[in-house]
Amino acid sequence: MSALSYVSVMPSEELDRLLEDVRSMGDSTLQDYKDVQVVVLHKDMGVGLGFSVAGGVDQNKPVTVHKVFHSGVAAQEGSIREGDQVLSINGTALCGYAHCEALRVLRRAKTREMGVVVMRRGAMSSVCKGEAQTNIQGQTKTQSTKTDQHVFVCLEKNTRDLGFSLEGGADSNCGNRPLTVQKIFQGGPVDKLRPGDEVEEIEGMSVVGMRRLEAWTLIRRLPPGPVDVVLRRPVKHLET
Repeated sequence: MSALSYVSVMPSEELDRLLEDVRSMGDSTLQDYKDVQVVVLHKDMGVGLGFSVAGGVDQNKPVTVHKVFHSGVAAQEGSIREGDQVLSINGTALCGYAHCEALRVLRRAKTREMGVVVMRRGAMSSVCKGEAQTNIQGQTKTQSTKTDQHVFVCLEKNTRDLGFSLEGGADSNCGNRPLTVQKIFQGGPVDKLRPGDEVEEIEGMSVVGMRRLEAWTLIRRLPPGPVDVVLRRPVKHLET
């Protein structure tokens, strides 16, 4: 099928099933999806696909790639870009899915050694293609922020927390402020976090605009194990 411009090595029967998923969208839809791609990501069990998603039917937006994490398998493979529309993950079509449902599908991909993503090249991709990211000591700085840096870290969730405390948030004692790392607990991830780092995403879920209690509830509900976190690090922290 000409719409599929990239296919990695994978079992033929699984590829046939994925092609049928795309075809089931209907001919009229496929005419609008001229840049449909099938991307296969080979990874270890328990490792995520290396990107977060935004949108969903409850947000009146298609499910799209929100961020591609610098150290993740998607960035290493190189085909998936911010703004790409995600049509399906491992055979589950995301059309009509709410944001939380799309997140569950993305998280389930950790339980497999291969992730298969059917996507459509998004409008942001042409911008991202011409504006390469600058990598600094394993971190990622994009041109969207001239003074701060987005940092992706993978933390280990214990039975209660991620090894740090939070301050700020919506309706805090000091007003509406970003959720920031207040203190790193003893034995916590001192090599990955710094007090003052702004927390933007936890396991693919945006916490921007959340109250501190809401963010803590989200953390507590996560199962023990690796958790992907996206931070905004102020430029003054980068210089220290």
